[in-house]
Amino acid sequence: MASKFFRNYVLLFLFLLLVISGCGKSGNITLPAHEEAVMSVSFSHDGRYLLTGSADGTARIFDVFNAWEMVCELRGHSSWVYQAEFLPGDREIVTAGFEGNLKLWSFDPCSELAAYRGHTDRVRAVAVHPSGLNFVSCGWDSTIISWDKQGADMLYRIQGHNEKICDLALSPDGSVIATASRDNVVSLWNRENGTNIARLNGHTGDLKGVRFSNDGRHIASTGFDSTVIIWDAEALKAKHVLKKHDDLLFTVAFSPDGTTLASAGNDGRIILWDLWTGKIVNIFIPGAGIRKLSFSPDGEFLAAACADGSVRIYHQGS
Repeated sequence: MASKFFRNYVLLFLFLLLVISGCGKSGNITLPAHEEAVMSVSFSHDGRYLLTGSADGTARIFDVFNAWEMVCELRGHSSWVYQAEFLPGDREIVTAGFEGNLKLWSFDPCSELAAYRGHTDRVRAVAVHPSGLNFVSCGWDSTIISWDKQGADMLYRIQGHNEKICDLALSPDGSVIATASRDNVVSLWNRENGTNIARLNGHTGDLKGVRFSNDGRHIASTGFDSTVIIWDAEALKAKHVLKKHDDLLFTVAFSPDGTTLASAGNDGRIILWDLWTGKIVNIFIPGAGIRKLSFSPDGEFLAAACADGSVRIYHQGS
């Protein structure tokens, strides 16, 4: 109990100390994370670190408890880092790169451990299995690849869509892959063997973002039709079709408690939706295009990867 109180005290102190005016609501932070667009943002499983990937070719790790100090920079991709994710345990990181490769990294010390080659075009997304033993990736070559982490081997490779695949997500138990493609379709796949389970039709433009809720009951998707769809993952039907954005959308994220969905894109707004009613519960205005969103594991913070090289961090209690 004392350690939790101390942690909350430290976090509150840092947010009060680091407030920068003109970045949205009072009590929020703008972190100058990269020199070019931030393409990816995610928290470590313990909430201690913030991990980013950028068009400047690097992934960086920031210490949440130490004034957001950068503690690690990963250099090894020849161009954009589209996504970076911690593996369970937070001692290793996997990154997806423009040049078509994935890389596995050690954190503390920060060093490259392995490279995974198999895609023939940009690797747009990667998702780690809960076991930490394997992960799946997708890219502009329209394929999905399942990887064995230890051997850097392909477990299988499938032609997933007729168009470029821009995002994927794993269900919380790691059994289902959801993919979002430029063919306007969300597809669901058996993670074990790569067989197709379902195709969810409803969007009218390129899809850019897809995510599962933490309880696995919902899937959210979004893209260039400026629409967010919340799907019932069991019935495989649309639960809410949300149309309040007015520009291209790139990302969605569920809050850990499953009550809220955040969406964002080129209109410079983050809209928070009530998952059950589909109504807007809050709007943040970073004023910059947003490429990815991520909630901290405890739901306290929402981080937005911005096209201007910054990460905007919103305190959910403010």
